[in-house]
Amino acid sequence: MKTKPNSIKFKAITIPSIQKFHSFANGLYREAKTPGVEAIENDYSHEKLFTVRPVSLWMDKLLETERSKEVKESPNPTVERQVVEKTMADSYMEQYLPLKSSPQLLDEYIFFDGRVRLGKILEDLDALAGAIAYKHVDNPVDAPPVTIVTASVDRLDLLLPNQPVDLKLSGHVAYVGKSSMEIFIKVEEMSDYKLSDKASSSPPADFTSFSANTLLATRFTMVAIDSATLKSVKVNSLKLLSPADHRLFRFAEDSKARKRRAAEVSLSRTPPTQEERLHIHDVYLKYSEYDDNKKPLPKDMAWIEDTKMESNFIMQPQDRNIHNNIFGGYLMRRAYELAFADASVFLKSRCANLLSMDEVIFQRPVHVGSLLKLTSHIVYAEGYPHRSFQVRVVAEVADIEKDLLEVTNVFYFTLSTRDPNGNRSDEHPNTEEPAVRRILPHTYGESMLWLEGKRRRTQGVRARQALMKLITPEGAQNENI
Repeated sequence: MKTKPNSIKFKAITIPSIQKFHSFANGLYREAKTPGVEAIENDYSHEKLFTVRPVSLWMDKLLETERSKEVKESPNPTVERQVVEKTMADSYMEQYLPLKSSPQLLDEYIFFDGRVRLGKILEDLDALAGAIAYKHVDNPVDAPPVTIVTASVDRLDLLLPNQPVDLKLSGHVAYVGKSSMEIFIKVEEMSDYKLSDKASSSPPADFTSFSANTLLATRFTMVAIDSATLKSVKVNSLKLLSPADHRLFRFAEDSKARKRRAAEVSLSRTPPTQEERLHIHDVYLKYSEYDDNKKPLPKDMAWIEDTKMESNFIMQPQDRNIHNNIFGGYLMRRAYELAFADASVFLKSRCANLLSMDEVIFQRPVHVGSLLKLTSHIVYAEGYPHRSFQVRVVAEVADIEKDLLEVTNVFYFTLSTRDPNGNRSDEHPNTEEPAVRRILPHTYGESMLWLEGKRRRTQGVRARQALMKLITPEGAQNENI
């Protein structure tokens, strides 16, 4: 298919109506007007008529509300949107996912081997980030309707246990620009959760700190646009009250600067460094004897091209927003599940465990009816004794009538091996914990993918060790990837 350059656009996601936010912030939606849906009670017991789907989740309520909205023309599009000053706490929201305490809820999140289906968690984070952003832009002054779109998702490291636990998802706005917002989100384990517990509408005093119960922390960058004109609009300013607020705000500014520096030295813009060129040449000299089938490749090695895996999906209206675009969380879930399938074939085992997802930038929307093509490769693995490896998933949208294929996202996941009980041994891997094969590039293009994977592994190890130090001083020493 031909490719066609296009300007960068943002990926639209779910936004609940203003009236729903107050009930959402204090608990699950109780949607009495939705045909065939009973109100969701605190014990998560409810019924749906005319469906085989066993559970209606709080995120489903967000999606249902979003689909029922209409795009209305601004009453006076020439009037500039009025903004007010808000604090970080004003946008705080939290929700509970009692996967351990509620068997009914767990049924929607369970993986085939008893672990939590992480792709569903990624979808939930996407929904929560959109809800928080919309809560921040909401103000009592009449203004044109606003839609929140996702610009990017920051790197996230996962520390989820292998067994289902009760989770708390929470977050608030941590930084604002002219039309953009950065949403800080945490996922924590609730060791003493009771089904009667109510979600809080205000953040705890230690919200920005990390503890042994912290399982995930990340940032979503959201942008506010006019629902009718699709032009960016001003968002409410942010009032910093405490030293913790100032630290979080400065961290966001530093993060933006780091991203700009990283973009400047990207392999798509600048050639590899002298040290990297020498490294690539050394790899070529060392393994050229296996090129062109001169000698059979050892069993502990694999070519990048041999790890390719693809999936194709027609985008259906069940996963759309009011602009007929597919939710960002859906794309993340599909990309991760393909990466997991690719990793399973690579390892010849289903023991792959997700460690992290690198920053994701939504370059253009995915419309209902379009063909989504996902292509996965294992791009970097050092091999035994290292247990982790990098998986690259490219999401492309095909316009069937125009014969066009455009990239919408590039995902990088870090996965690792584990045994069925989650234990890690320093002994040589056995059948329960397979050895990771060394990945080799075959062409110059694959060498660039391999080098990008190597860079991301180095950066990822540092980031994960820094996170482990925040949680526990000895954590970084025990984390062997």
